[in-house]
Amino acid sequence: MKKNKVIFLATEIILCVLALFFIFKMFDQNETEKKVAVIVQNSGDKNWDSFIKGLKESAKVNNIHLIICNADEINNIDDQKELINEQIENGVDAFIISPAPGSKTKTEMKTICGDKPFILVTEDVYMGENKKSEYPVIKPDNYKIGYSLGKEMVGKSIKKIGIVLGQEEKEETADRYKGFEDAIKDSGMKVAWKYNGIENKDIVKIVNRRSKVDAIVVLDNYSLDDLGENVREDSYNGAKIYGVGTNVESFVLVDYGKVECVIIPDGYEMGYKSVKEITERLNHTFYVMKSTNVEHKIVYKKDLFTTDIERFLYSYE
Repeated sequence: MKKNKVIFLATEIILCVLALFFIFKMFDQNETEKKVAVIVQNSGDKNWDSFIKGLKESAKVNNIHLIICNADEINNIDDQKELINEQIENGVDAFIISPAPGSKTKTEMKTICGDKPFILVTEDVYMGENKKSEYPVIKPDNYKIGYSLGKEMVGKSIKKIGIVLGQEEKEETADRYKGFEDAIKDSGMKVAWKYNGIENKDIVKIVNRRSKVDAIVVLDNYSLDDLGENVREDSYNGAKIYGVGTNVESFVLVDYGKVECVIIPDGYEMGYKSVKEITERLNHTFYVMKSTNVEHKIVYKKDLFTTDIERFLYSYE
């Protein structure tokens, strides 16, 4: 009889524990999702497709409610400040931000965000050559991208080069150009001219007016799209185009022979990892977010149908 009572009590205890477990899980699943605002320049542009896919898939896994802010051009920290303040008023818990150009961004970013955690994407804030902000950042190695592109051109009967850069006072722009310079040093290739790519300018007309070169290096993805789409046998004095792209159009331009070689950073991985890191910080107050460099691919026409590149293209579908 005593044995039966013991078994009965043990069964009751187990049932109580299981009931408590399921109640806890029920409330845990219904817990309000943390809200994370994403602020990037021209957020609706196709150049962000892969990045946003990575964000969304990571958000599902990590129970995060994403708010992708409707942003146009962000020319300085004041433009970005307005967007950040608007989202703080809306009660967001954290930010994923592509930093505004300019050296003021470093000193003002922390003040603007206040106690809201943030992680940077695409690049670090601009601080001049070889300086880092010490903010967490998920980005491609922009120096390595420039260096890789330069090395691809060495030994290809190229003497004179024209270069189209991105916005001024950006880490991405400065690091890519520095890497490219270091790669072609002692190669015999010379930079004949440079131009900072600016949106809403007719980059095709501007480049066609420049002096004749053997190759044009486009380190700004917006300019690469415009120049590649408008290339003909007689355009740009017959110069071949090498560049950095961030959308599926870049693959198309290579496939049609309009661009010789393109380097593509892994935008999907950048989006996925940025959400993962910010989630860890939101769930654990003392967690220190880690900076990471995502990979990039060097793509020629012959590479387009390889298994490696097909996997990469999946992130744009």
